[in-house]
Amino acid sequence: MIRPRPSQRSAFTLIELLVVIAIIAILIGLLLPAVQKVREAAARMQCTNNLKQIGLALHNYHDVNNRFPYQNVHINDSPRCNWIAHLFPYFEQPFTPQVRPATGYGTITVTPGGNAPSGSFVRNIAVNDDYFAKVLICPSDGQKLRDVAGERLAMGNYLAVNAPNTDQRDPGNRNVDGIFFYWMHGSGTTPTTLVVEGGTTITSILDGTSNTLMVGERPSYPDLAAIGSPGGWQCGAWVYSEVDSGLGLPNTKLWCGSQDPQGNACPGGKQWFQAGSDRNGCDAHHFWSKHTGGGNWLLGDGSVRFLTYNTTTAIQAALATKAGGEVAPLN
Repeated sequence: MIRPRPSQRSAFTLIELLVVIAIIAILIGLLLPAVQKVREAAARMQCTNNLKQIGLALHNYHDVNNRFPYQNVHINDSPRCNWIAHLFPYFEQPFTPQVRPATGYGTITVTPGGNAPSGSFVRNIAVNDDYFAKVLICPSDGQKLRDVAGERLAMGNYLAVNAPNTDQRDPGNRNVDGIFFYWMHGSGTTPTTLVVEGGTTITSILDGTSNTLMVGERPSYPDLAAIGSPGGWQCGAWVYSEVDSGLGLPNTKLWCGSQDPQGNACPGGKQWFQAGSDRNGCDAHHFWSKHTGGGNWLLGDGSVRFLTYNTTTAIQAALATKAGGEVAPLN
């Protein structure tokens, strides 16, 4: 009896297998940039939506208080006294106000006349410094909570825009040309007499709300020493206090890293909106984003525009002031 031969199954040769692997690699190489572009487009859209929510909250705050919030209502780095912490009721986030006395400057009187008004140093005690709010994080950055000097701190990517050449951490600086500034200022490094500044209202933005910047992007920074960048410390972590609540446009102070990864001193002078790196602490001193080619900005009318890094410094300075008499072409 003749038995039929079992059918023989052909197998891939080594060359055929290598060809298949090469084809798959080429396809992945072709698809990966497209996937990354789609992912970045989605992240940029979510970032835009975050800023629109912040803009809506700012305008709701204005409706209730007849002014926009101050960048900070305390005269030093008191936790949860800044504009973001005061917007929490308008984000549907926890908010419990606490009146806190001023500290760090001795006896304080307010000019004109009397002591600090009731409620002058209100902070939000409903949350801790590690409270994470999704609306404050750009998906392109992604950092949410970081351990800093033994503390667990929430991160944030959106900073109030101060007027050109201002340093709102300086209690003696009374420049109120931008939408955001401190509620009180004095004279000298340890002033004992402070002047109450009137808040920004929509009618005081004489350049037009659609021509004035309110909030911009700057990615948060990890522990710079841990990634080999000397002379630096974390920025973006004190999102509810003073140091990470705003930047001048241009900024003139070096509050974050003092050196780049190569050990060179950070450049001084005017720090404009320009491309940056999260591995270089020097770039923490100016607005930038992890989006390709530029960053999102919230304007005074609540709209969000994407500005490229090609935006001239003259236009940047014009957009940072609310009553400078300039009308910057945003197109």
